[in-house]
Amino acid sequence: MEEKSFLEDKLADPQGLVVDELQKWVLDRNPVGYAVMGWPREMFIVLDYTALRGSASNVFWTFTHRVGKMRYTIRKVDEWMEINPNYTELYNQMIGQKQRIEGAIKSSLASVAQAVADYELLKHDSRRYKEILDYFVKGKKDQHVMRSLFVDRVDAFTGEGYSLVTMEKRWPTIITDFIRMKDEWEDVSEIRKDLDVSQAEATVLKTKNELYKEWKTLFLPTVKERYARIQTLVKARNRSIDEYKNWLKPYLAKYKAMKEGTEHKDWSYVNNAFSTPGFGTMDAWTYVRVWTWRPFQPVEAGKPEAMLEKKGKGFIVDPYDDFVRHWKKKIEKHYGVTISDKDVRDILADAINPREHEMAHYPPMEANALYYLLFDMKIILSTMKSPPPEGAEMDNLMFYPIKIWLMSQNSLLIHLLELHARQKWMDRYMDEIIGARSVEEDIYKKVEEEFEEFGGKSAKRKKNEKESSSFWGSLKPRYISKDGDFRPNLAMRFVRFFVKPGPYEPVFFERLSKMYFRASGFYYKQMVDVVKNAMGIE
Repeated sequence: MEEKSFLEDKLADPQGLVVDELQKWVLDRNPVGYAVMGWPREMFIVLDYTALRGSASNVFWTFTHRVGKMRYTIRKVDEWMEINPNYTELYNQMIGQKQRIEGAIKSSLASVAQAVADYELLKHDSRRYKEILDYFVKGKKDQHVMRSLFVDRVDAFTGEGYSLVTMEKRWPTIITDFIRMKDEWEDVSEIRKDLDVSQAEATVLKTKNELYKEWKTLFLPTVKERYARIQTLVKARNRSIDEYKNWLKPYLAKYKAMKEGTEHKDWSYVNNAFSTPGFGTMDAWTYVRVWTWRPFQPVEAGKPEAMLEKKGKGFIVDPYDDFVRHWKKKIEKHYGVTISDKDVRDILADAINPREHEMAHYPPMEANALYYLLFDMKIILSTMKSPPPEGAEMDNLMFYPIKIWLMSQNSLLIHLLELHARQKWMDRYMDEIIGARSVEEDIYKKVEEEFEEFGGKSAKRKKNEKESSSFWGSLKPRYISKDGDFRPNLAMRFVRFFVKPGPYEPVFFERLSKMYFRASGFYYKQMVDVVKNAMGIE
């Protein structure tokens, strides 16, 4: 199969979440010891709320603001909207605004493209004048360079019969003789004697030498002035390109946030029985998926894991383990981004010490918390307006469903890595649309890789393959099976009867299902009550 060029590398819009695959995987495996993640099957509820237009927004904002005061961290994971064009009022407000943003983006991109073209022209002129100045500098030590420049760039344009180039027909060595001359030669007889030329050629050379010295006197200040002016314009245009791109980023972020449901492959608008324009019903759909989580203290507070002495301000158990590394690779492949070990460490550091600008009531993670409760909520708002005289405008809000997951801190870290990857994908998406400087650097590196092959493969490609091989090789003896799945091999499954396979709870059915899951029921009821109270349900 022919290898794709770096120019054919397209940033595809990722569909779905890697965490969805993780959820299916843990329900089939019930991992313990090296990781914990489970869902109490009885804690599953769908809340369906119908009220007058605007009520659903009040419920949603009440819920999101309330959980922040209950030691929960909340993040938006996904969203889309779909509005029937018949719903003119809402359509013009939302889709119309999106189209206006799209128009602003297109015009701004055209301005950026023109600015880049102007920059390249100025840069070309700058290089030419810099070349001339370099000739002047070299000419102080080597007059041959300056005289050659005069012959090629100035004298050659004096016309037929007057330039040294056209005089070669009469005196074949006249250009060489002119280059051999010195500035102080002013006497025709001296020139004729030193160069061994005729009287007529010596006279021409003396005249050309005077013109050359006058050119050097007048042209150097002009070149310096023009070079300084062009450099100023180059710097200004270069700065304006970066500023144009930065101005575009907010528009791109807003445009991407207004994603329509028909952009999803699994959305079939024509098969939606609730959207029936023929009945005169005007409808709009909004979907948002949120994660909200908090630390969870194990039932037995005196267990050895909870009593470990903390060293400094770090985690009592390092969350970044082989299990996280395995799923990190899947996340990187899904979003087409790279998450380095330093990125993971920065995420963990920010999780226990959030920045002030994030305005978080509580940190996303706690250094001494080994377990967490995470609520995965898919919220759908259906806004409908039926025709008069008996019509009404109403909101139908559904939490579909409210699910709670009990997980170890390394499982939560996988969720945080997916949030980080989505942010990196968005940043890269905006950079590629506007042609940011970082994209130029990446493409330059790819050009070097493609056109500096050694032994069939570039050095960097060989390095990546070696690192990948060593990474998987280090994991396979413990947890990676032949098909690439993460599971303890036969040796580890035998050893687990004698040695604990990891720092987390090793018993699923007797301890997790009957003790930890039951204890999480209090928090589940508390969260459901928050939503019900916001809906006005006693």
